[in-house]
Amino acid sequence: MATRKHHESLPDLRAAAKLGTFAERLHYLRKIYHGMNQNELALELGVSQSTIANYEMGNRKVSPSAQIVSRLAVFFGVNSDWLINGTLPILPEKTFVPPEVAAREALFKPLTQKETAALIALNGKQRKELTAQIKSYLKNV
Repeated sequence: MATRKHHESLPDLRAAAKLGTFAERLHYLRKIYHGMNQNELALELGVSQSTIANYEMGNRKVSPSAQIVSRLAVFFGVNSDWLINGTLPILPEKTFVPPEVAAREALFKPLTQKETAALIALNGKQRKELTAQIKSYLKNV
C-alpha cells in the first residue's frame, strides 16, 4: 500500500554495501532509499509500527521471521541474503514480483495521500476486515 519511488530516481545502493547489521540495512532501505516511515512499512507487512522500530533498533528479542525477511526483500527489490547477512550482491539476479504483490500494487496505486493515510490509521480489527473484503474482491475479479 505504501508508495515506493521508481528505481530510476533512487539513490545509489553502493553506500548500503557498507552497512553492518540487518537493523542498519532495513532502516536504510525504508527511510533513505524509499523515503517511507515506519507506519507505512508496518502496514505493508501487516505488523505494528513498534515491530518495525524493534527490527531497526536491533532488538534481539524481536527478530523477523523468514517470511517477513522474504517479503521485505521482495518489497524493496533486494537480495534476502544481503538483507540478513550483508552478503553481496545487494540486488537479486532476477526480480520476481509475486502475483499477489502485483495485484495489490495495481489495486492501491490510484489512492490519494489522504486515502493512504486513512489506511495507515486503521486499527488491527479494521485492517483484518478490510483485508477480508479485498481478498473477496480479488477472488471475484
